[in-house]
Amino acid sequence: MRGFAFLAAVLLVACNAPAAAPSLTPTPVPTENVTFMAGFKPQADLPFVAVYVAQEKGYFRDQSLEVEIQHATSGEHIQLLATNRVQFSTGSAGDVMKRVASAGVPIVSIAQIGQRDEQSFAVRADSPIRTLKDWEGRLVGYKSTVSADYLALLQLGGVDRSKVREVAVGFDPRVLVDGRVDVYPVFTANEPDTLSRIGVPVRLFDPTTLGVPGLGLSFITNKQTIDAKPDVALRFLRAALRGLADAIADRDAAIDVVMKYATGEDRAHQRYMLDTEIDAAQNDLTRANGIGAMDRSRYVALRDFLLQYGGLARTVDVDAVFTDRFVKELYKDGRLVWR
Repeated sequence: MRGFAFLAAVLLVACNAPAAAPSLTPTPVPTENVTFMAGFKPQADLPFVAVYVAQEKGYFRDQSLEVEIQHATSGEHIQLLATNRVQFSTGSAGDVMKRVASAGVPIVSIAQIGQRDEQSFAVRADSPIRTLKDWEGRLVGYKSTVSADYLALLQLGGVDRSKVREVAVGFDPRVLVDGRVDVYPVFTANEPDTLSRIGVPVRLFDPTTLGVPGLGLSFITNKQTIDAKPDVALRFLRAALRGLADAIADRDAAIDVVMKYATGEDRAHQRYMLDTEIDAAQNDLTRANGIGAMDRSRYVALRDFLLQYGGLARTVDVDAVFTDRFVKELYKDGRLVWR
């Protein structure tokens, strides 16, 4: 009887003891080797900077990733990404749509860094051109093809296109300096500063400000990575977006890192690019949901706009060209969750 009472007491103590706390040590994740190929030469494009800083600070390694950073020289990043020889790259939302619509290229935007159109139209600061209607009777340049945003601006401004003298001028902004054109399409984060540095400050006609749908650079991957290794995509973005947050918080330090890649480039010009792109990456959507946030309605509007003005050969399912599943998982109340 005494033995039974002792056993009962032992059982009572055991039932009221706290359960063993689960181990706080995460299960090790096998290291994955991936390649990021930036869509252009080394410079302070914001997605590039995000990756540079994440690499410098070991954030990719913290996410069990070994990332090789490469840079495209002639647009080869899309083909390499599509065939999984590269797992992550950069491209504008519009370009992703065009690639998918024209050739069914299996690429997908996974974080929208640039929330504005990358291109504006520049006139000299001392030009008499003040309105879109003033483009009539002027020489207006285009880089390689007439763009959809240019055609939209003509319509918005009530411009008679037959009265505009359009000329292909390539990618040298100095054509605006010597008067070969009166209006020149510029990459907003880059060429206005280039022109200012050679003594020609400019004013900009910004399509986004004027109501034209537009989105800038995004992080992109391929469908193979999304389908087979979504955890890798999530970890890559988590590290890159932490690098981006650090770049915004300490821009001088970020440029220190950029210059390790962009050797020979002008530091002040790189800082101009970084400041301009940080500004273009932030709006009400990102302030609520975090940098890189994506809004399906903006992709629909961009697709419809490109179809209207000949930017797309055929329609495309917007859900095939972007997914916000990763950025939604990475942020809580607009703050990046790090683990």
